[in-house]
Amino acid sequence: MDKVALGRRIAAAREDSGVTQEGLARAVHLDRTAITRLEKGERKLNVAELVEIARTLGRPLSYFVNDPLPAVVSRRSGRMQGHDTSRSLDTTLSLFANDIRTLLDMELLQAVERPAGARVPRTHLEAENLAAKIRRELRLGSEPIADLGRIAETLGLFTYSAHLGEGGPDGGCVEVSEDRATLGAAVVNGDTPSGRRRMTLAHELGHWLCGDAYDIKASAESEKMINSFAIHLLVPRAGARRIWNDNSSWPSRDRALAVGAAFQVSWSATILQLRNVDLIDREEHERLSRQDPRSGDYLRLGLSWSDQLSDDYLSPGFTAAALQGYARASLTQERVIELLRGTLSVADLPPQDPASIDDLRRAFIGHDD
Repeated sequence: MDKVALGRRIAAAREDSGVTQEGLARAVHLDRTAITRLEKGERKLNVAELVEIARTLGRPLSYFVNDPLPAVVSRRSGRMQGHDTSRSLDTTLSLFANDIRTLLDMELLQAVERPAGARVPRTHLEAENLAAKIRRELRLGSEPIADLGRIAETLGLFTYSAHLGEGGPDGGCVEVSEDRATLGAAVVNGDTPSGRRRMTLAHELGHWLCGDAYDIKASAESEKMINSFAIHLLVPRAGARRIWNDNSSWPSRDRALAVGAAFQVSWSATILQLRNVDLIDREEHERLSRQDPRSGDYLRLGLSWSDQLSDDYLSPGFTAAALQGYARASLTQERVIELLRGTLSVADLPPQDPASIDDLRRAFIGHDD
């Protein structure tokens, strides 16, 4: 990373942390003018200074030394337009994607081959067909997807559920590299309801599969088609019909509740899909949209929800790769805890392989002079 890019990243991290230039200078034992010149890209920075700046601003060292990733484009939120929440998502995504790239470079994760010619569906029928194709390839049938995070990582998209605030962005995704063989990073807002989190990840998976995670010119129409893919992936036509028909003696609202609980999607997504697959008409959809359910409505019918993609969720494959790196002594204790984002403590770490540690020691023989 060049001096100008590094300076901008330090300035952004400092502002996000609420630290003034004077405060940062004091913490790292530099003059304020040195910080000013550093942020303008006019001053070089030695390793010791960078380590201290990273520690003070609460950022991993990799955040400052890795090249920036392409701009993040997919943000599912009709309410979020603010600069602060946008940058929070971008920062979280950048950190997570760089960590995926680290594990990929260490061959602890394996890249997936992106399909050639992938594109965003142009019609709702194309979106439904793409969702059906993915379900067939993964042998999901028309059943509910119990572990969407694991399904996404099977397709090369790794997920982190972060604290972005109830009014923050729903999530976003980015590709780790521009190569055909690569991986993707998705961040989901863990502060939103479970059904919304699932819809967000399904949406980001649509971007990933369609190869447009970089598409900064994505139109409102393409977003609509990605949403169409996402709901058909989560609630396939045949599955919705089955649950609907299995509860034929119930009022339509209760039947809709059964469909939503079975496929773990929000009320708005449920009734929209029921309309999409012609199980309710437009008037019924409008009526149900004015009757948001409470948790007691589901419990009254013996229906239940599982809290999925909750705060600090990490794709299991990402966690396994980081722990394998630690067990082989390829990653330090400090680095693996950093990678796992507080989901495990030092006491939870597996023992390291003595053979790996001995190999590492032998590699440094003769380098202590």
